[in-house]
Amino acid sequence: MVHPEGESPAPDRGPTVDRRIVALRCLAVLSASAAIIHFAVSGEHFHMYWVFGTFMLVVAWLQSAWAIAAVVRPIRLLEWCGVVLNTGVVSVYLVTRTIGDVIGPTPHELEPAGFGDVFCTALEAGIVVTCIGLLVTKRRGRLRRESLLLAPAVTGALMAVMVSVSLVAGGSEMVAADPAPSDSTMQMSGSQTSSIRLATTSPAGDITMPDHDMQMPTGMKMASSTACVATPSVAQQQAAVSLVNSTWANASKYQSLNAAQAAGYRPITPTGKPVVHYLNPSYYQDTVRGGPILDVTQPQSLVYANTSKGAVLVAAMYITTPGGPTPQPGGCLTQWHVHTDLCLTKTAGVVGATGSGCPTGSRNRATPPMMHIWFVPIPGGPTAVDASDAQIVHAAEQVASP
Repeated sequence: MVHPEGESPAPDRGPTVDRRIVALRCLAVLSASAAIIHFAVSGEHFHMYWVFGTFMLVVAWLQSAWAIAAVVRPIRLLEWCGVVLNTGVVSVYLVTRTIGDVIGPTPHELEPAGFGDVFCTALEAGIVVTCIGLLVTKRRGRLRRESLLLAPAVTGALMAVMVSVSLVAGGSEMVAADPAPSDSTMQMSGSQTSSIRLATTSPAGDITMPDHDMQMPTGMKMASSTACVATPSVAQQQAAVSLVNSTWANASKYQSLNAAQAAGYRPITPTGKPVVHYLNPSYYQDTVRGGPILDVTQPQSLVYANTSKGAVLVAAMYITTPGGPTPQPGGCLTQWHVHTDLCLTKTAGVVGATGSGCPTGSRNRATPPMMHIWFVPIPGGPTAVDASDAQIVHAAEQVASP
């Protein structure tokens, strides 16, 4: 039988058992299942942001501890703990899916909902509802003693199937990716990624997998020395689409260059060039001070093409700090690159390439890592790593004026 807070349960040796004990053992199975899922996704969340990964591990350990306590010490206080713990976790899930992340590298970005996390949240909600039911029910029923083993066993068998489906359906975001895939894995990955085509609201069109074998122009290289070839998971594909759509939705108000300049964007490359980059110093300083990197409401940079119809907004560009984190919410669909052949001033201005040396007041150094989200149909789509000026201007000529 379940006893008041802090009181150890007395042995119950009769032919029947308190149904609360049976219910708590079944809930222990649900809590352990949710913990398994949280342990499985913690590694992926650490790659996104250390706080996310830590949260997943803390929740997993708390749910594991609650499951053990529900079996060995089924006191009434445990039911209150089950309500508080799982209500908190469900609340965080609902906020990230309806409002967006409130901290981390991608604030305001809505997290995609997958089968695994929806199932996990359903388990937690089930624990909350059942614990509340146990707390408010005054009538104590009895069940045959066989139920003490049979009910948790049936629940465990069902959970084994559902958790397995969750881990498989969740794709690589449910398990840690192998940092050094075999040749066969890489070949399979290539065949799968070649067919990726994800619709977006950006005028740039569909997202496709960046070509890791592409020829880099002189002075450009990927921010990571390791080729990114892993097949994006379903959640990563959804995150890439969300990043593109959210970036375009927020940046479209800057289709007029005047609007961007009024918001504080200043040119950091010569304005007479075919393609001009504009930086918002205030937004970038926020990043330098530890603010979010992928803040869709205030991208650090905007890119415009000079065309026959005037300046056309062609991209938003996210910039991290030198040596700073490079979050990839879309996995290999969202890659970062740097430029090593530019002459930079102390105020982050680009005064030219290093072909004949750098002018006075500037020096050659690698840029911080950057990532474009494109708004014109360049080859490769809205998350293409980069494009030539000619390709960008040609694409800009194809979009309608605002």
